[in-house]
Formats: sequence, C-alpha cells, structure tokens
Amino acid sequence: MNRTFVGLMLGAALGLALAVPAHAHLPLRAQSTRPPVVQVVDTGAKIDANQISMFVTNIGSFAYDLGAQNSGLEFPKGTGNTCVYAAGLWLGAKVAGQTRVTVAEYSQEFTPGPMIGGSAAPDSPNYRVYKVSREDTTGWAAWVIKAGPQGAPVDTISGIVVPHITGDQTLWAVFNDADPSRHTNDAGNSIPMGVEVQLTAFAFNRQGALGNTVFLSYKIINKGSNTLDSAYVSIWSDPDDGGAGDDLVGVDVPLSLGYCYNATNTDNVYGARVPAVGFDFFQGPKVGGEILGLKSFNKYINGTDPNATAQSYNYMKGLNPDGSPVIDPTTGLATPFTNPGDPVKGTGWLDTNPADRRLMLSTGPFRMVPGDTQIVVTAVIVGQGRDRLSGVKALRFYDESAQDAFDREFDLPNPPDKPIVTAQALDRKVVLTWGDGSQIDDPSQTYRFQGYNVYQGASVAGPWTRLATYDIVDGVATISDDVFDLNLGDIVTSPVQFGEDSGVRHTIEITTDAVRGGGLHN
Repeated sequence: MNRTFVGLMLGAALGLALAVPAHAHLPLRAQSTRPPVVQVVDTGAKIDANQISMFVTNIGSFAYDLGAQNSGLEFPKGTGNTCVYAAGLWLGAKVAGQTRVTVAEYSQEFTPGPMIGGSAAPDSPNYRVYKVSREDTTGWAAWVIKAGPQGAPVDTISGIVVPHITGDQTLWAVFNDADPSRHTNDAGNSIPMGVEVQLTAFAFNRQGALGNTVFLSYKIINKGSNTLDSAYVSIWSDPDDGGAGDDLVGVDVPLSLGYCYNATNTDNVYGARVPAVGFDFFQGPKVGGEILGLKSFNKYINGTDPNATAQSYNYMKGLNPDGSPVIDPTTGLATPFTNPGDPVKGTGWLDTNPADRRLMLSTGPFRMVPGDTQIVVTAVIVGQGRDRLSGVKALRFYDESAQDAFDREFDLPNPPDKPIVTAQALDRKVVLTWGDGSQIDDPSQTYRFQGYNVYQGASVAGPWTRLATYDIVDGVATISDDVFDLNLGDIVTSPVQFGEDSGVRHTIEITTDAVRGGGLHN
C-alpha cells in the first residue's frame, strides 16, 4: 500500500498569458480534384481529456482540422500552439497480385459508415464521431442507441447497457474504403480494398505520460470478397512541430517510435521549449500468434510526396519510392528504417537539412481472408523539455511509461473524484473553497488519499506554482518518484510531493500573486 498526495490542481490560474497560434501551410504538390464531401463527414470532434487537444474524424484523418484545413493537434491544450498539421491511416495490400492502397491524407479515400453487403453503406447522420467521458453521461444514450448497432463497444452493468469507456474520455467512429469514387488521392488512387475500420480513440486525464498521450485503436475488418495479401498498416503524418520549415524526424526502433523534433531551439511558435511529437505502434497485427511491431519508417519532404499507388506501397515496405532499398550511410547496409540514430547523443544516421517533413510508420506484412479482423493500436505522444533535444528525451520517457500502462491493460489506480471548487473574488483577494468528496479512503486501493495541493498557473497550461499543501497529520511527508524534470531536461528521481503534516483544510484565502509577485489587484 502506498500513501501519496492526490495531486489535485484547484485551478487558481491568476496569471494569464497570450498564446500565439501556429500558422497553417498548404502542401506544394497539387492534389487530385476532390469529390464532393458527403454530408456526414464529421469535422468538429476533438479528443481533449488531457494536455492534448486533437481532431478526430470519421474518414481516417486525425490531428487535422478538416473544416479550416489547418493544424489539428494543439499542445498544451488551451495555448493555441500546435505540433501536428495532419495525420491519418493508410492501408496497402496485394489483391491477386495487384497493388491497392487507401490513404487518409489532405484528401481522404475513406467514407463514413460501415460496409453492408460488401459495399459502402448509404449516407446517414448516424455515421458520425461519438464522444463520451467517464465523469459526464452526456452522449451515453446516443452511443448505446446509435453507435452500438454499428459496432461501438458497450458494457452491461446490472442489466443496463452503457458505453465501454477506456480512459477518461473515449471517441468512436466507423469508416470504410468501399466507395470507388473516393479513391482520387495521388498517393492511393487504386481499386478499393474492401475494408471497414472501427476507430476507438481514448485518453486519460492524468499527470505525466498518460496526460501527454492519445491512444488510437483500429479494428480492421475485411468485408470485401477478396483476400488481402502482403497487407500493411501505416500511420502517416505531416507533423509541423511548431513552425513548418524547421523539422527533423527520426525513429527509435526498439521503442517502435517514430517522431519529429525541431532543428533548433528557436522555433517561431514554441520558442526554446519546442516539444517532440511521436507516433507508436503499441500493438500491431497478429501473424501466427506473433504480434508485429514497427517494421519500417520513412520520410519525405513537402513537394516530393508519393504520386502513385506503387510508390506509397514501397514506402510501407521500407523502400524508396522506386522500390530500391534504403541505405544507411553510416553502415552502408540496407535498412527499412530511415534515420534510426540518436539525436540526443548525436550518434548514428541522423536527419539533416531541416524542412517541411512527412513521416510514415508501417507494420506488416499480414494476410486477411474475407471476414478476417485485425486490431492495431497506435498512439500520439508529445514530450516537452527545456529545449528541443530534452523534448526527445521526454518523449521516450513518456512512450515507455504509456507502453507499460498499455501492456498492463491499463490496470491503474483510479484517481479520486475532483473536488468541487467555489471561487469568490473579494477586495484584493480570492477565496477558494472546496468539499471533501475526494477524501474517500478505501484500504483496498493501492494509493490512499493524503491531501490537497493548491497551485497558481502562469497560463492555462502552466507552469504551476504551488501555493499551499494541506495534508493528513500522520508522519508522511516527502514522496519521491521517477519524473521528467522540465528544467533539467532529464529523468530524475525527485520529490514529487512535499507534505507538512499541516492538517486537511477546505479553504484558502489568496492575497498575493505567486507568479508575478506583489499583491492581487482588483
């Protein structure tokens, strides 16, 4: 049994800062003419349970603001700063020796809804993105009644059907590639494969690794009449880590982590503290009882995008667009992994000549006969340190922690309920008052309630200054853990909570500004 502080932020965000949004860019190459967007395309859904706020669609794209055609992953949430412009699911396979590829890029070859009788289902407003959270039952009925029959996961508790919520917030959508008229993107532009994809996106409202991660679970079903041979699943992204033109990419092969980081510490959006953003295959397809991991990583720059089915499929296989092998210049050997060096240590084959990068992570090959199902779980993770390279170190640390949580099937101690806080503005002071609903102390739980912390934020995303700690008088004081220290830019074993045995209180009167100094002003 561990006793620890709840670590509740009561939100005394007295100091505010203005955030400058990232500016959008357009790809240099001309896209194929898009077919008219069907009415049921959902362009407004976001997953935003933690530090990441990210668009999720029902046509294969994510982290892309389809409505504004702008960057679609904001980090930290509430700042307006973005580190991904667009991302999406790509699929490829051989059908009777013919190569077929379906992509979700700047235009999307998936269409909303399931497949019925081997074809795309007729348009319906029910084929949207559904969103539910653990703390708010809004949307639960629609999930059960409308999304459930389409395949959305549900549970039955005491005879009542409820959404199956993974994490603290879960989104779900279904889409397919069976409409030939949608296959007009230069990178795909093939006959449909005949697959239905059910996407479950989920996130945890936690501190640390899970607070910087969004999970994407894809249930891929072969609902066509053809066998898919040598199939691959890819995550494609145009990251735009802050500014678009100064990106570098790399891959940590043991972690199955492909990532983007900044070339300098002077990014025009994030400044010196530019984050690194990564994509990971937490679970690949199953082949003969083996779960496949990351099998290839590729990159290209704006203006050299694949413009043929074969080129995209070669990228999935870890080859150059023309089918020739990728050669690691530091070893002279062929490799399916581009830039697997370590930028933190400055060793191995590193990306150079920063530009507006694209990256692609792929897993496979595998085979799907009609009716087969594969489940692939990926994640988007953001790490931020004191500079660009410590951001890469933070990303790796968070990735390992998130992978561990996934491997344990998220068997994690549940945090207590959030306190209900009342703020009262008085003459040159603020009084915060909260209840005791967080103090349920169950001896069977791994973690026991210890106390409250009160913080003031310099902005909605921090950094945070601790104003007070109110904890149980029991001799438990300083508590340590392995953390990523933003100031040091490294992983350290450090005190994470400082108890004072001061006793639990439920109110605080604030008269000074802990961020800027001096007293509070009306």
